[in-house]
Amino acid sequence: MLIDSVDLDYTALRILYSERADIYYRPAMRLVDRLAFSNEAAAEEAMVTIESGETSFDELVEDRGLALSDVDLDTVTEADLDDAGPGVFALAEPGVVGPLPSSIGPALFRVNAILVEQITPYEEALPDLREDLANQRARRVIDGEIAPLDDLLAGGAT
Repeated sequence: MLIDSVDLDYTALRILYSERADIYYRPAMRLVDRLAFSNEAAAEEAMVTIESGETSFDELVEDRGLALSDVDLDTVTEADLDDAGPGVFALAEPGVVGPLPSSIGPALFRVNAILVEQITPYEEALPDLREDLANQRARRVIDGEIAPLDDLLAGGAT
């Protein structure tokens, strides 16, 4: 009943939108595996064998005595990959790229899936923001009225 009577200002709605940036903005991400090598030459040789069809990324992982879970980086942003980020994010579709620099040495990166950036503009989020802010303010009005009502009831009012 109080929701329609509470005042909502533009600034409060903008602040709420900013506070919920993680809901309304998701950066581009990739599902990535990383297989590191001891040196650049070994990484280049491995990439040549993949490109020629002699072996696959999975076979290289197995040959090193690793499981796929050992090379799985999960979902990453370009910034998460440091210097390798631009090379990995340059792929337009899933595949293997490298060798690229990584924190553990030259590596081949396999992109398993591409998740595009998602942005919900303020104007699209506005109906939800208004509803949530109005609910918050109505609850505060109710909370402010509880103590005086309790006092009245304690004094015998019905």
